[in-house]
Amino acid sequence: MNNSAIRSIKWIAVTGLLVAAGACFSGCRSPQSGTQPSSASQSVLATIKQTGRLKACYIKYPPFVIQDPRSDKLSGYFIDLMAAIAKEGSFTVDYEETNWGTMITALQTGKCDVIVSGVFPTILRAKEVTFATPLLYVGLSGVTRKNDTRFKSAADLTQNGLMIAVTSGEVGDEYAKRFLPDAKVTVMQTEDISRPMLEVLTGRADIALGDSLTACRFAKAHPEAKDVFADSPLRVYGTTFMVRRGDPEWTDFLNIAIGEMELSGVTDKLEAQYKECPSAWHSKGKAWK
Repeated sequence: MNNSAIRSIKWIAVTGLLVAAGACFSGCRSPQSGTQPSSASQSVLATIKQTGRLKACYIKYPPFVIQDPRSDKLSGYFIDLMAAIAKEGSFTVDYEETNWGTMITALQTGKCDVIVSGVFPTILRAKEVTFATPLLYVGLSGVTRKNDTRFKSAADLTQNGLMIAVTSGEVGDEYAKRFLPDAKVTVMQTEDISRPMLEVLTGRADIALGDSLTACRFAKAHPEAKDVFADSPLRVYGTTFMVRRGDPEWTDFLNIAIGEMELSGVTDKLEAQYKECPSAWHSKGKAWK
C-alpha cells in the first residue's frame, strides 16, 4: 500500500471520530447524567432532603391561618399542623404570602411548593393542581342581614334582582359562576373572605357567599348578620394542602404525614383549640345530616 493510500485511510478514520464526537456533543449523555433529576423535575421531597427546607405559601384565613398584626407570626390549624409535620420530618418551613386568585400560579411558577391555608379540592382547581387527602370538611354558606327571611335553600338564590357578593377565586365565586349565571354578582378582589359579608351589612348586597368557617365567625362577631345555611350548606368541600401536579412522591409524603397526625391525635387537639362554632367544619365521619 503506498503512502497516499495510507494517508487517505487515516483521514477517513479521523473524520469519522470527529463526526461521532460532534454528535455526542449535541445529543449524547454520560451513563451517570440521567440518574440525577434536573432542578425543574426534582421532587419537592428530594429538595427537602437536600436542603432541609420547604417553600410554602399561605393566605390569611382564620382560624386555619392567623397572622399576628404586630409580630406577623403565623399560627392556626393548618400552620400548626404543618409545623408538627416539619418537626417529625426534620425540616424548616419558609412561608410567603399569596391570595386566592394567585395561589395556583404561585405553585405552578415554583414560588412555593405547597399552599398551607386549607384549600378546597374542586373540579376547576383539579384541572391545574392537585391535593393531599382531605383533613376535614367545610360547607359553602351565605350571610344575610338578621331580619332577612328570603333565603332558606339554594333555589332562593335565583330570585330576580338579588345582589350577591363573593370573593374572587374562592368557592363562592365558583358557585356563582356555575349555578347563578344570571345573578348580579359583585366579585371582590380581596384576601379577606369575610369582606363581601360587610357588603351585606352596608346594604350593597343582599347575600354574601362564603365558606361555613368564615360565615359562622362573621355571624358570631356581627349580631346583625345571619349564617343562613349553617345547618344545610349549599355544597360541602374537603379541605387540605394544595400542591403541584406531577410530583407523586411529595403528595404521597403529605398523605402519609396527614394519616400519622390523625392517628396520633394531633388533628383532634387542633380542632379543640381552633374550632369556634359547630357549623364551622366537620371532621371525617361527622358529616352534615
